[in-house]
Amino acid sequence: MQENIPPDFDWANVLKLNAPLLAFSLMVRLLWHQRLVRVGQRRFWSWDLLWELPMAVLCCAVGVGVASYLDLAGSQQIACIGVCSWLGPRGGEVLLDKFLMRYAPKGAGK
Repeated sequence: MQENIPPDFDWANVLKLNAPLLAFSLMVRLLWHQRLVRVGQRRFWSWDLLWELPMAVLCCAVGVGVASYLDLAGSQQIACIGVCSWLGPRGGEVLLDKFLMRYAPKGAGK
């Protein structure tokens, strides 16, 4: 796997450039966690809070990928990351499922 990474690839530089996006994604995930606490579905100090950190990283990566695919930049990219972070993996799955049910050709996947 390491052979696919360009020789001048610098992880520190990638993290430095994407730190604000990761911080924003973490903030949105914490808002989602706080919402679930408020409606009584979670306790604030729980293991669920710990899982929000890798979830924020995952949602940020997905948001950056979607924004790159749609050729978004600047505030549009940040908004895309925010939406992906708010939806999370389950929300993204439901959204994709509804999209495919409407626009996928009938009988596809058989």
